[in-house]
Amino acid sequence: LNTILEREAVVSTQSTGILPIWVLFFINLFNYIDRYIVSGTLEQLLKDFDLSFSQGGLLTTVFIVSYMILSPVFGFLGDRYNRSWLIAFGLVVWAASTFLCSFAKYYWQLLILRGIVGIGEASYAALAPPIIADLIPTAQRTFYLSFFYIGTPVGGALGYIIGGGISDSYGWRWAFRVSPPVVTLLAIMTLFLVPNPERGGADNADNSVQLTHSQEIRAAQHPIVQLLVETWTLLKTKCYLYSSLGFSCLAYTIGSLTQWVPVYVVHASELAGSPYSNSEANYVFGILTCVAGFVAIPLGSVVSKFLERYTQKADALINAVGMLTTSVTLYIAIAAAPYNITVFWVFAAITQIAAFIGWAPNTAIILYTTPALMRSLAQAVNILFSHLLGDAISPTIQGELSDKIKEAFKDFDISISTCVALEYSFFLSCFVCVLGSVFYFAAAEHLVEDRAKASDTVVSRRPTVVSSRSRENSALNANTLNASGYLRDEYGDDNEATRPLIQPHRSSIQGI
Repeated sequence: LNTILEREAVVSTQSTGILPIWVLFFINLFNYIDRYIVSGTLEQLLKDFDLSFSQGGLLTTVFIVSYMILSPVFGFLGDRYNRSWLIAFGLVVWAASTFLCSFAKYYWQLLILRGIVGIGEASYAALAPPIIADLIPTAQRTFYLSFFYIGTPVGGALGYIIGGGISDSYGWRWAFRVSPPVVTLLAIMTLFLVPNPERGGADNADNSVQLTHSQEIRAAQHPIVQLLVETWTLLKTKCYLYSSLGFSCLAYTIGSLTQWVPVYVVHASELAGSPYSNSEANYVFGILTCVAGFVAIPLGSVVSKFLERYTQKADALINAVGMLTTSVTLYIAIAAAPYNITVFWVFAAITQIAAFIGWAPNTAIILYTTPALMRSLAQAVNILFSHLLGDAISPTIQGELSDKIKEAFKDFDISISTCVALEYSFFLSCFVCVLGSVFYFAAAEHLVEDRAKASDTVVSRRPTVVSSRSRENSALNANTLNASGYLRDEYGDDNEATRPLIQPHRSSIQGI
């Protein structure tokens, strides 16, 4: 894998190498290990704290709520300050709060600490993809993003395996003590190994015009006004809005699956005559998630590159078809589980491949439909959407729905009532996937136009008078522009003192 990454490396990464990409990958990996430790230990947490399904779901919801609320804050700061330092700060908060979770004596203590974990993880999630975008030119960007996002399923799988295995052997408290030492080390490595590249710097490697915001306008506005104005600019971009809504539907489904599938398997497998223990269910589901992610995320990058030969809407269409497939295969898997657990695992694997295949293309859409100096905020607002409407509410909604259905079947055996309650509540996710597919098809209709608008955005950093000659030359190909946005003359002269600035593109002024 390292050889492939080295071969794909381009000019913009030569000064730092690919080491920053590896550091960000491992941060993402341990983020998802930590996130799914709760799912892996959920069976013991329900027993030790005497929790209902809805209270168990709230452990994930409180983490996601703090994570999504703080993501725009870190995104806003990341567009203005050193992103490496912001990530390192978040990692330290994350490591400390996760370690303290292992000492919680009461449910409310665990709930508060999981909320603080979300604050720490918000820093890296909003800032890592924009750093990659600023290191890697557009042609290679989806490849590197897909590598970065491999950490998502692999980390999630390890979270299930570590959580289930350690909790069964040593108790759930030790499961929360695995990641903090490594995360602390990653915080130190981030400070020394991860650069804070020039925003939009990699775009120049494509001989494209650097996308910037007006520093004068920013300086004249209050930070809160800046945040509101730039967020409104993002939401007016239709492709960005529909993609964020579509990804929210995917997050809803993944949130419900990761929280409740192991519990469902324990009870459904008993009815199917092939009973699984909690650790066995977590182990198999973890391995399945890991393999599906390894297959689907790089496959999404390959398919995107192939389809771009035929349509510029490839990234959105991959997500639309993936969501539709997820809906169908999820329904079959859940319905088959109480009768044949092997059939369940087969279709659960297909479901996860269909869900993960659009992960990197979706992030690519978010990054290339927004100006370079808004990428951190764009990623953060996408996180806010996907969690607010997605996995922040799905575990709790499914838990509440399961409790209601279980009450209606209270006269049946506990395995039957639990299995039926979770089965029926899972069907809601199938409908949400169909809705997500509709959003992505809508995003595809606006993708080409919104991408062109973002790539045409050229905003000057200081007021200027434009000469007639520069007005004529502004229609030339972007290759005639130097890295600062100044026109070269026929002799290659790009002296800033003698060349007038290009005026802001009209759409960029309206956007600001």
